[in-house]
Amino acid sequence: MKTISNTIKNIGYKIISLGLGQQSTVLYLMSSLNIIERADYAIFADTGSENKTTYVFFEWLKNWAKQHKGIPIIQVGRNNLYNDLMATTSGVRKRFASIPAFTRNEEGKIGILRRQCTNEYKVQEIFRGIRTLYQLKPRQRMPKTEVWMGITVEEKERAKFSPFNWLTYVYPFLNLRTSKNDFQRTEYTSLFRRSECTQWLETNGYPIPPKSACTFCPFQSDKRWLELKTLSPDEWQQVIMLDEAIRNSTQKGVKQPVYLHRSATPLAKVDLQTNQLDLFNAECNGVCGI
Repeated sequence: MKTISNTIKNIGYKIISLGLGQQSTVLYLMSSLNIIERADYAIFADTGSENKTTYVFFEWLKNWAKQHKGIPIIQVGRNNLYNDLMATTSGVRKRFASIPAFTRNEEGKIGILRRQCTNEYKVQEIFRGIRTLYQLKPRQRMPKTEVWMGITVEEKERAKFSPFNWLTYVYPFLNLRTSKNDFQRTEYTSLFRRSECTQWLETNGYPIPPKSACTFCPFQSDKRWLELKTLSPDEWQQVIMLDEAIRNSTQKGVKQPVYLHRSATPLAKVDLQTNQLDLFNAECNGVCGI
């Protein structure tokens, strides 16, 4: 691991936010192969609740990195989001990071709960990983750092300005860099769409990563719920248990019943269809699902 030097203090690391979806995987592979500028590290923030197929793919990617001198991958994540949610609903655990579950108001209108999970289990864990790489003490200032994200053209609305002076967000597939108060166009690669990421993987003989998200994430289509139910019945049963467990969340300040499905009905009773779109474009940080 590199130690912090005067040069590093001024320049800092280039970090790929590795979500293990198609886009961030292509970004990682292209950067590792020097097709685009090579980053220093890639960080995977593990919620402990990804689909089993994602963890299988992660093992493949780590093996590929060893064999091809890929960018070092750092895995962070201290807690399991599923276990934490189950513990809070049972009263065993008081700390509560809400997920974007659905509920109805007194008039019957469906609304969505405030989402804290992405920030606490993804963003803050990545920042913690960066501090560890720099070997910083608790109150020591963060050096200038770039965090690269694999957001593609059709999801460009997910590109955000940096919230901190030390942090620059880089979107190589958009040829865009954003600081706290400004943005800059720059040349990294050709503008990419998600479909072109898939094509690049297929053309170069790489496996296609599964969709990256927590198994119980409410931001997914009926098609994905149905795939989970059909292909991974054990994980489906765990999700059903969570859906039932969060129903009464009055101790967390939610008066109305809470549901994982967008229809605000019990997931086990939903007639799952295959033609609904995911809601990941509504996800306000470019971390989950890429």
